[in-house]
Amino acid sequence: MTRVNQWTRRVALSVGVAAGALCVAAPALVQAQAAAPMPDNVAQTPPPPAPGVDARLDSARAARGQSLSVAIYTYGPGDEVFERFGHIALAVADANTGEDIAFNWGMFNFNPITTFVWRFLTGDTRYWMEGYRTFEFNAAYQAQNRTIRKQVLNLSPAERGALYDLMAWNAQEQNKFYRYDYYNDNCSTRVRDALDWALGGALRPALDRVSGHHTWRDETARITADNLPVYAGIQIALGRNADVHLTQWQLAFLPEYLARDLAAVPIAGRSLVTTDTVLFTAQRPPMSATAPDRILPALLLGLGLAALVVGVAWRSGAALTLVGMSWYLLGGVMGTALLLAGTVTKHVPYMGSNMSLTALSPLLLLAAVGWAWRRESSRRGRAARGLAAVVAVLAVTGLALMHVPGFSQQSMMVMMTVVPVHVALAMVAAHRARAAGAGAS
Repeated sequence: MTRVNQWTRRVALSVGVAAGALCVAAPALVQAQAAAPMPDNVAQTPPPPAPGVDARLDSARAARGQSLSVAIYTYGPGDEVFERFGHIALAVADANTGEDIAFNWGMFNFNPITTFVWRFLTGDTRYWMEGYRTFEFNAAYQAQNRTIRKQVLNLSPAERGALYDLMAWNAQEQNKFYRYDYYNDNCSTRVRDALDWALGGALRPALDRVSGHHTWRDETARITADNLPVYAGIQIALGRNADVHLTQWQLAFLPEYLARDLAAVPIAGRSLVTTDTVLFTAQRPPMSATAPDRILPALLLGLGLAALVVGVAWRSGAALTLVGMSWYLLGGVMGTALLLAGTVTKHVPYMGSNMSLTALSPLLLLAAVGWAWRRESSRRGRAARGLAAVVAVLAVTGLALMHVPGFSQQSMMVMMTVVPVHVALAMVAAHRARAAGAGAS
C-alpha cells in the first residue's frame, strides 16, 4: 500500500470517529444544572402513601397544609444548548415558618467527565433532586437573563400537605436520585408526576389527548435549530418512534407546555392555577414556534457534495481515494453508533427503528476499507465497486421506503444529504474502472 493511501485512511478514521461521537452525543444535551458527586447504587425507601389511602394521614396532611402554598416556577431558555429547553421547579412555602423551598430535579454531575459522557452515550444518566431557597434560585435565573413565570396552584390543604410529604421524602439522600430520560423522565415530568400523585391521578386523564401536531423530533428540532451540529445530530439519531404525535401529557417534558396546560386545562372540574405572574421577562429574541424545514437546503448540499465527488474524480485518483475513504469512514462510524444506540442502550425508545441506517450503516466501514482497490480488475477491485453499489442501492431504497406508511420517518434532510453522495461514489467508481479497462485494452 502506498504512503498516500495509508495517510488518507488515518485522516478519514480520525474525522469519522470525532463526527460520529458528536452526532450520538448531541441529542442527549438537555436541560440540567451542574452540582456535586452522586453514588451509583442507592436503595430508596418506600414513598409516602398517596392521598386517599389513609384517612387519618389525610386529616393530618390537611391540618399541615393550612399554612402551605404551592407554586410552579417555569424558567425560559438560556444561552447554552442544554439551557434552550427551559427549566422548572416546584416550590412549597410555609406561612408559619417563612420557609420557601424550590425543589429542582435537574441536578447532575460532570465529574469525572469520562463517566458523564459514557452515561449520556448509553442513556444511563444519573440526576437528582435538590431543594433551594426560592428567592435565591430565582435570582440565579434572572442573572442569566431567563424569563421567570410563577403559577400558584389551586390545591386543597390535604393536597398541599401530601405534596409536602412527597417532597420531604424525595429530598432524602437515599431517595433523590433517578435515571434521567430527556423525554419521559426529566425535571419537568417529575413536577407533572408529583402533581398527578397529589391530585389522586386526575391530571393525566385531563392531559392524555393529542392537541396539534407535536413530535419529539419537531420539538427538539425547533429548540436546537440555531445550533446546526446539534440539530443535524438529532435528525440523524432519532428513529421513527420520535415522529409519533404527542399528547399534552407527553409534551410536558418541556416546561413551557406544562405551564401552558396547567393554566388552561380544568382538572377535576376546577382551574388548577389561581394566579399566573411573569416575575421577570428576559431580553432575548423569542424562540421559534415551529421546527425549520431544511429539506431543500439539505438536497442542495447533497447535490453539491455529489458534484464535488464527480469533479475530484476527473482530476485526481489520489484525491478521490481520500474523499471516498473519508466519506465512508465517517458514515460507517455514525452507522455503527446508530446501530448500537438503537439496540443495546437505553436510547432505544427514540433511536431504535431508524431508517437512517439504510444510508449510514456499519457496511460503510467495509466500503471504506475496499475503496483504495476500486480500480483494480482483481476480485478485490470488483468487491470494492460492488460494495459502493450496494451502499448506494440501500440508501436509495431507504429513501423510497420513507414514503411508505409504516416506514415513514421525518428525517428526510438526512437522506437528501447522504444519498446523492453514495450514488455519485458508486457511479465514479464504476466509470473509472471501465475507463481503466479500456485504456489497458
